[in-house]
Amino acid sequence: MDKGCMDAKTRLRQLADSADMQIDSNIPIRRYYRSGNEMLKMAKVYDEEENMEAAYVLYIKYVTLFLEKIMSHKDYSQVLPAEKKKTKETSKIVLSISEEMKTKLRRRFEEEHRDWLVREEVRLKEEEERRRIQEELERKRREEERLKQELIEKDHQFAVWTQDQINKGIDVDNLPDVSKPSAVPVPAPKPDVPASSTILPPETRDSYAPRAPDLSTLSAIEPPAAASSAAFPSQPSHVNLAPFPPSFDRSAKPPNVSSQAHPVQEKDAGVSQSVRPSIPDRSTKPVFKAQDQRNVIVPERVIDRFLAIAKPNSDRDIETLGMLGGTLSKNRFTVTHLLIPKQTGKSDRCDLENHEEMGDMFDSEDIIMLGWIHTHPAYDVFLSSVDMHNQYVYQRMLHEFVAIVCSIKFNDTGYLSLTDEGMEEVKNCTKENFHLHSKDPPMFATASHVIVDKSMDIIVKDLR
Repeated sequence: MDKGCMDAKTRLRQLADSADMQIDSNIPIRRYYRSGNEMLKMAKVYDEEENMEAAYVLYIKYVTLFLEKIMSHKDYSQVLPAEKKKTKETSKIVLSISEEMKTKLRRRFEEEHRDWLVREEVRLKEEEERRRIQEELERKRREEERLKQELIEKDHQFAVWTQDQINKGIDVDNLPDVSKPSAVPVPAPKPDVPASSTILPPETRDSYAPRAPDLSTLSAIEPPAAASSAAFPSQPSHVNLAPFPPSFDRSAKPPNVSSQAHPVQEKDAGVSQSVRPSIPDRSTKPVFKAQDQRNVIVPERVIDRFLAIAKPNSDRDIETLGMLGGTLSKNRFTVTHLLIPKQTGKSDRCDLENHEEMGDMFDSEDIIMLGWIHTHPAYDVFLSSVDMHNQYVYQRMLHEFVAIVCSIKFNDTGYLSLTDEGMEEVKNCTKENFHLHSKDPPMFATASHVIVDKSMDIIVKDLR
């Protein structure tokens, strides 16, 4: 849909609505602060790429998070006063930037809407002209069809009347013209085509073409009351001519073959919905296209590098995890870093130990957290309940966040993410450790937004 069809006020409201977010106290409050920093990184990239709408949404989301929403988190009181102050000051700066962007966007949206109105007016006029021409063509076709059917009907009635006279033993060739139904002339056949009449006698076939009756005069025709026998030399005197016209059975009317060959399509008297200006549905919350799922480019080499690092643990049936970081460019993410944080591993799970150190590493490398990778030494590729809860925390902040699972036992690798149903169920789940989740509909699926690149390299940093 051409966004220019909406006025500037509507478009700005949609952007603001798409920046709204709700606080989930089950997600550690540190993750919200970390996510806030990543919002600013991505907004800066969008701004540099002149994608002002996407940058504006992220700035508004940051301001909304830290000036309105974060206070409702159950652990907000545990945030250090110094960090609260720093975030508040940053929010004021971001608010100023977003207001300046809003002014620019409003001017641009107003100009785009004016341009759209001009184009739409031209389009509607052209559509109306096309509709008028089509209706005129249709009217002419129907008129031609009507005339054709009238001609067929008159020919049919003439043939029925002639046959009726013959059945009564009346010599129609010697009847006076006043006794015959009047007819409109029909086009003569081409010179090389013989006249097609099987009713008239051979001697008059070439000089008399079938003519359809004029229905308006049928009721006025009467047989000659005082006709002498000389007028009918071949007609017995005892023959009583029945009054004309005969009563025809209308059920014998031939089928309208034209309506089968050319079905008439009813037309809407007004302009079709497709040519009317689009009106946004205000009853549903709009979805900002820039926030749709973006692609994540993952170097194929990251798998081999990670498995080599994890091998000592894998040989002892202990899981290993790593974090994936990268950059945003042209509205898609690229994984550039594999970070191995300090962790505690077991045969069925692996827990990250120092979140702050890992976060500082992401900041120092100026990268965004895009996913995580871990091994299953003795299991297939899937997300356990613990894995799903870990994935939810990150995917809630970044929809494209990917989970890579490497099965050592089955030598298989999967790129996974939670489905919408999975996100909703985990959101409402308060259980910890391993527990059961629904299987239908699936809680997780293959991440279709991931693109594996065979040519890229990966930067590895082991923090252990």
